[in-house]
Amino acid sequence: MDKPINCSACGGQTTKVKEVKKAKYRDEIVEVETELYRCDLCKEGFVTPEQMRAHARAVKNQVRKIHGLLPPERIVAIREKLRLTQNELENVLGTGPKVIVRWESGKVIQSRGHDNVLRLLDRNPSVLRLLRQIQETRSKEQDSCSEAQPEHKAAARA
Repeated sequence: MDKPINCSACGGQTTKVKEVKKAKYRDEIVEVETELYRCDLCKEGFVTPEQMRAHARAVKNQVRKIHGLLPPERIVAIREKLRLTQNELENVLGTGPKVIVRWESGKVIQSRGHDNVLRLLDRNPSVLRLLRQIQETRSKEQDSCSEAQPEHKAAARA
């Protein structure tokens, strides 16, 4: 049970309530149910940091739903089905560090392209082998490019 919270405006007793609120994410306005505290006396509303984080996640989940993107728990399930760590999935998808953590926690919305690849991996796990081959090829190409770079610099100076 939550301990009572007094209103920061008037000091009165508050009640935890849920209200439908409009929120903007980039250029999109969505409506989500949000938990907040409402003062019984002055009717002032305020949220705790945790309620604010939950509201932000709810907004992003609603945007995902509108655009037909996988929710965070499905991303986790796909990664676990493939027996990959978050870091391994980042390497396979070619994302930056901590991207999968942010998708799975709901803090960041994945692109439609990454969403498509995740769905392919879910439907056909053998795609994982192909993605790993692509990453290996890319690494070899990058290695050969960095080895050639000193020669290009020396030729440019001559």
